[in-house]
Amino acid sequence: MNTPLSVPEEIYLACRYFLPRILFWQSQWGDLAIALSNFPKSCTDVSTPEFWEHWKSGWSDLGDRYVAQAETCSYKMGQRHLFRSATSCYHWAEFMYFSDSDQKGALRQRVKDCFVKSWDENVRPLNRDKIDWNGVEIPYYLLLPDCVDPHQPLPCVIMSNGLDSVTEVEVITFAEHFVNRGFAAFLFDGPGQGINLGRSPIPVNFEEVVDSIIDTLSADARIDEKRLGFFGVSFGGYIALRVAKHLGNKFKAVVNLSGGPYITPFEKMKRRLKEDFQYAFMQPEKTAMPNLFARLTLDLSGGCETNVLSIHGELDDIFPVSGIQDLDHKWGDRHEAIIYEQEVHVCLNHINQYIVAIVDWMGSQLTL
Repeated sequence: MNTPLSVPEEIYLACRYFLPRILFWQSQWGDLAIALSNFPKSCTDVSTPEFWEHWKSGWSDLGDRYVAQAETCSYKMGQRHLFRSATSCYHWAEFMYFSDSDQKGALRQRVKDCFVKSWDENVRPLNRDKIDWNGVEIPYYLLLPDCVDPHQPLPCVIMSNGLDSVTEVEVITFAEHFVNRGFAAFLFDGPGQGINLGRSPIPVNFEEVVDSIIDTLSADARIDEKRLGFFGVSFGGYIALRVAKHLGNKFKAVVNLSGGPYITPFEKMKRRLKEDFQYAFMQPEKTAMPNLFARLTLDLSGGCETNVLSIHGELDDIFPVSGIQDLDHKWGDRHEAIIYEQEVHVCLNHINQYIVAIVDWMGSQLTL
């Protein structure tokens, strides 16, 4: 006898940390129920490759169903809606899957392809292009608000992914808020990010990548290079702090969402986090990671030359909240923080509140 479609309780409990993230960006509860309906109830350990193999299969199958429906849909808006849903499904299929780099890369390409098909260029052009940085091709989108005055260059926010997010799902959602506020938004896949994940490692000196982006924006007459902001989520928040430290004189404001000046020791991390970091930095040997983490530790001495807002969870197990307290101490009035006492990494239960607070704060800085 058939039973109502639902997320198995055992699987819900295993993956509940991720659910606010999945449901905030484009996916619906029904997508969860369909993607996870055949999940083995005995496979509940998120630290195992087996869990993410089943997870990948469920989400990628649902993505395929959305694509098949989109390709037979008779009207453009319906097609775009379905391709946008497929974009999310393919991302959730791969975001914590590390067992097969070819499959992961193929899913990330599907994310990008479906996103482009979902976007209405007549409403808001993506302004797609590429930058070369040390031989790495960096694709980007430059989103502009409505009714651009050609005689009034726009403030612009450069936006960075974390280790496992993608430009076309998480970052685009933040970007649309900035664009609705009247800012341009520059979204990119740097080395070890987005489509470049697994193709090139994330460089320690990521601020050099950002410097090349600034050069590109400085040559664009639509952008006011004196009113630049930077936003980064998770490891992108750490990148934001590097930008504040090393390029602060080129930015009016920087937002760090759940990054920090130093990372929890590698040996204390959960298995899936270890795999996440190893994959993004293309370090097959775990023995190399403690030294890498030491190199990543940000020297806070000397302050910074821009204003920084940090959003952080007191229970963060990747970037300890003590790092945010160190920023307060070392950077003084240049740094302010919103800390959620009962939240872990990225404060997922409060996305709906802090996404507005971030845009509000950035607006107060870039319109000065």
